[in-house]
Amino acid sequence: MSEITLRNSSHSTLDVATPSFVFSSSRYTAVTECAAVLTPSLRQLLSWLVTVLSVRAWILVMAAKDISPSQWASVNNATALRHLPPIVHNASMVIQLGGEMGNQLSMISVGLALRRQARYLGIHAQIVLRHQDHSKWMRAREATQTCFIKTKSMDFEAANTEEFSQISKAQTDWLGKNNTFLFIDNESTNEDMDHSLKYWKEVLDRQDRPSVVLKNASPVSVPHLFVNRYIKNEQLDLHFDDIRDFFRFDHERCCKLRASAEEIVLHMRLFLTEMPRRGKLLGFEEL
Repeated sequence: MSEITLRNSSHSTLDVATPSFVFSSSRYTAVTECAAVLTPSLRQLLSWLVTVLSVRAWILVMAAKDISPSQWASVNNATALRHLPPIVHNASMVIQLGGEMGNQLSMISVGLALRRQARYLGIHAQIVLRHQDHSKWMRAREATQTCFIKTKSMDFEAANTEEFSQISKAQTDWLGKNNTFLFIDNESTNEDMDHSLKYWKEVLDRQDRPSVVLKNASPVSVPHLFVNRYIKNEQLDLHFDDIRDFFRFDHERCCKLRASAEEIVLHMRLFLTEMPRRGKLLGFEEL
């Protein structure tokens, strides 16, 4: 019996038995099993679907200079990866962290998503972390690095230096104090983020970039992109595979008791205990 299924996917594959044919699409996946017994009409339908998806991907590739980084990310398949532009610039992206471990994971995830989108513009972005002023950042760092293998080598204080302050000032003096194009926060729309990435590429291309004399070396570049934002569903969906791969869980060090297959784990937050003032303002009394 043949089965055709369409499902939402951020990294999809169409695999039509033998001979093997693989095509990736950002929106839908067509999967067929037992293709040998497909009726001619179903084979024709699959052939038409592959043609449509191929034309869509080809159009996006041909128009690469005219589409946004987020549109490139939505292609998210082998076609897009084969047509990546060469790396022209190495630059840094400063991620402002805040809150407990969950917030830090969300903010680092934004950096991972934007780093991938910047790559479509020929920018290799290095993620540089900056912790919050509250001392709880140390507890959050410990939890994050204990549980997620790839964060163990990350420096959570890399941008908490006097050198970063000097670099930030030099960038502001160069581009103007009212220039907010290299700043992304929770109010930034997808269009705003696309504009910020394209503007970043423009200023990286400029020949008048300031040279900053520092007492100690810093991983932060001029210009750098400053990000203070939680990840949102659309961005998470587009970059889910990359984010999941990065946050590989260390079961041996971080998991004292694992739930069995038939168990459900319910995580409850005591908001009024954690946030006695803000909890009431936000209406969390019932929790």
